[in-house]
Amino acid sequence: MAKKSRGQKRQAKIQKRQQRRSRASSPPSMLPPFLGGGMPFGGDPEAPKGFRPVSTTQAMMEYAAPIMAYVEDGTVADPNDALQVGLLLWNYTLPEVPVAMRQSRRAIVAQIETTLHMDREAAEAFCDEMIERKAYLFPDEIQPDGVPMTMFMRKEVEYLITPFAESQLHLSDEIVPPTNDDDTFVKALEELDARIDFGEDYGDWESDFFEMKDLCCERYYHWLQAKGVPETLSDQFSACIEPYLNFIYQYDAGDLLHVMPDTIEEFFMDWLMRKVMVKPPEYTLWPPALRLFYRFLSEKGYLDHNLEPILKGLYAIEPKFIALVKQRS
Repeated sequence: MAKKSRGQKRQAKIQKRQQRRSRASSPPSMLPPFLGGGMPFGGDPEAPKGFRPVSTTQAMMEYAAPIMAYVEDGTVADPNDALQVGLLLWNYTLPEVPVAMRQSRRAIVAQIETTLHMDREAAEAFCDEMIERKAYLFPDEIQPDGVPMTMFMRKEVEYLITPFAESQLHLSDEIVPPTNDDDTFVKALEELDARIDFGEDYGDWESDFFEMKDLCCERYYHWLQAKGVPETLSDQFSACIEPYLNFIYQYDAGDLLHVMPDTIEEFFMDWLMRKVMVKPPEYTLWPPALRLFYRFLSEKGYLDHNLEPILKGLYAIEPKFIALVKQRS
């Protein structure tokens, strides 16, 4: 197979990015089409006082929080089973949902009984509570007109959103010597980049990407620990990396070496809050997590250029991102 020219590789990359973005932005398989999607990049409508704009997917997930609590306490083993109950209740309140996709109240109560392990009386009461919760969180009369895939949600909690105080980190200035596992990770990352640059289709390297991603998060965690980052923060920071890698490799069709300013902006100002559900204050961990991540990549010998432009870009986007989190919290 002849190696593609630089122009051919660039065109192939653009095409793959368009294909992957189309796939990545489609709603998850467990959500019907009218719950998928999200707010357009930079197009948040102004919400009434006491409300915040959310995508329909996020709206449904936050609405279903009392149901998902049964997963957290071990009552329900499969999160998809709990989410299905949430979807049934959500659809029941939407008049525009096709009749074929709506179940009767009796059927929904029976599903609640089975899934949440309740008796009939408790299931009836829970059904009423969830219907009332929908009306309280998302009053029909204040929902935006002409803004598809966006809803106004009542603020249940007022969060204090502030940038992460990096001064609380007392990182060691010593270089952490690479281990055999580090070398294995860097080699896997470089080989993956080379295959993408050569023009291989996503399906040919998908499984290798998942293996590299797991190893990357693991090695980053160990590096954070060696640098003196507390264990809890090490867990949180390393957890931030998985969605970033998904964005770069699966959605943007790029690589970690060549991250442009507009790529960073899109990740923070559009993709992250649509695709990752955490409590609002936790979003503030992503800027410092990525700054440390690129320091990690530099120490391990992956970066072949100056680290400062990437760090500068991450510092520059942080105030705008914090403002966005405040707006949506």
